[in-house]
Amino acid sequence: MKTALRSRRSISQPLADSDVLKTLYPAHLHGADGYPLCSEFEVFSGSRIGKGIRTKVDFMRGTVMARFTGQLTSEILQHTLQVTPTSHVHDPYFIGLLSHSCAPNCLLDMTHLELLALVDIPAGTRLTVDYALTEDTLFRQFPCDCGSGNCRGWITGRRETVNEKGRKHLLRRAPK
Repeated sequence: MKTALRSRRSISQPLADSDVLKTLYPAHLHGADGYPLCSEFEVFSGSRIGKGIRTKVDFMRGTVMARFTGQLTSEILQHTLQVTPTSHVHDPYFIGLLSHSCAPNCLLDMTHLELLALVDIPAGTRLTVDYALTEDTLFRQFPCDCGSGNCRGWITGRRETVNEKGRKHLLRRAPK
């Protein structure tokens, strides 16, 4: 029987006040141990996909890369992720900026509010998750060209059907 590898990065002590400024979160949202540090992650702007998160250090498969936080809301917004069927965490600073991939390199643990590495992730890698694994309904469905062998071409929440725009997109994309 295989057991899931789940290690934690080692942070020897709680963040000092001076280190709080070095997290990706603003001061009113910072936490203690495990929140994303600017020394480990960076926000970047891609020309085609908008903002994303990239690593500055290597992470091994199974590692809890960071904890995350945000504002709890019942609304589905641009940078929210579903925690329960009726609640979402709004985080435009870290997890709300993770890019989508049909073959993601990360997994969001919405119970423990942690980001885990699904594979070994070298420094300089854009972090990706599959939104269909966490969201029943997306803020907005969108086209995907992630390049994975199992790319779905159009991304929906797990309880949504492809909308009209998506059907047209998939028809244009279909092999002739």
